[in-house]
Amino acid sequence: MFAKVFKRGLIAVAPIALTVALLQWLFSTLEGIFSVPIKAIIGEQYYFKGMGIAVALVLIILVGFLINSWIMQRLSSWGESIVTKIPLVKTLYNSIGEMMGYFSSGGAQKQTGVVIVEYLGMKVVGLVTRETFEGLPQEIGQESEIIVYIPLSYQIGGLTVVVPKSSVKYINMTVEEGMRFCMTAGMLNQNKKLPE
Repeated sequence: MFAKVFKRGLIAVAPIALTVALLQWLFSTLEGIFSVPIKAIIGEQYYFKGMGIAVALVLIILVGFLINSWIMQRLSSWGESIVTKIPLVKTLYNSIGEMMGYFSSGGAQKQTGVVIVEYLGMKVVGLVTRETFEGLPQEIGQESEIIVYIPLSYQIGGLTVVVPKSSVKYINMTVEEGMRFCMTAGMLNQNKKLPE
């Protein structure tokens, strides 16, 4: 009896606790990074806890507003040209940038969505990332194929596969729902009927 009650409580509390812990880590990291220059500029006696987070949020909003301006585009391309010359950093930066573009509201909506890939009698949930092979080496794919990203459950990572269009079936899920479904090994929507 006690074990069942504890288990139910743990299931209810764990997502909240993990979310709060992640946010706390993010805020304390931002505070730690921005507190040093703020203290150097205004002096330690005028600094108060939370100022680093406030400055970080203001900077992010400012960058969001200014990103389309000519000066910011020049600075952004100049910064990218430096970053893309550093071997390991270049790979990480490009991968993260492309992934963020895919999952941003504009990027995800432009993609064709979530699919079921049928392979050796199994059905695997994946996300279509490309339907054409323009700009890629000829050996990667043909006109009758598409590229599907298959996320792995409970970890960051997955497989990128080139499959025939005939082996996939589109399903009525958003990219966010599909990713969440895969990341939780299908347990997220067990009380909600999934589209057929």
